[in-house]
Amino acid sequence: MALNATKVVVLAGGKGTRFRPFSFVIPKPLMPIGEHPILLHLINRFKKSNIGSFLISTGYQAELVQAYFGDGSRFGVSIKYFHEEKPLGTAGPLSLMRHEFQDDEYLFLINGDIYTELDFEEMAKFGMKHQYDLVVGYVEKTQKSSFGVLEIQDQQLSKIIEKPETRFRISSGIYLIKGKALKRIPDLEFFTMPDLMNAYLERGEKVGAFQIKDFWIGIENAENLDEALKQIEGIES
Repeated sequence: MALNATKVVVLAGGKGTRFRPFSFVIPKPLMPIGEHPILLHLINRFKKSNIGSFLISTGYQAELVQAYFGDGSRFGVSIKYFHEEKPLGTAGPLSLMRHEFQDDEYLFLINGDIYTELDFEEMAKFGMKHQYDLVVGYVEKTQKSSFGVLEIQDQQLSKIIEKPETRFRISSGIYLIKGKALKRIPDLEFFTMPDLMNAYLERGEKVGAFQIKDFWIGIENAENLDEALKQIEGIES
């Protein structure tokens, strides 16, 4: 299939509790990074990969998101909205729009509170090449201990490791999904992407993992907004 036929599902229904009291007035997807809201940065990044069809799952303050983005035409994309009457998790909203996808059609699912410079085309090509039904984008993180770690054997000190680093991999909140996978999502029930991935793994089916090496940050608080803005300004300067 042509990459430009790929659609993007954006999860934009969260309450943004960590942004209160600001999120009482502005929904999290509309929180600004510089001159533009988080969600517009995402849309523009997808446009760079020739992807311009968006399905937005709304919940909290849905009317404000729709008022800002409309049908997407003023941003050079098309947008449809699907409203969650109750929270459905990270995969459950896909049950509202199952009819929008063919079984062999790929779609992106992404949290609406992410800033990334990922080349989505590369992730799509990865999933298509290996014919995965599901691909999770992951990010490698390093955590440095503030303590010296002791290794002890037979009640004796054998080694001291001063402030060791631990590397781990986390889900980025970005997924590539084949349309037929949506059949495994229950209708109008709370269901997460880990639930869907575990359903595949429990049946011995493969789930692809794509490493995101480009800049990525989940916008959890005001400090994350500042970090994303510094990245943008660094690129633009």
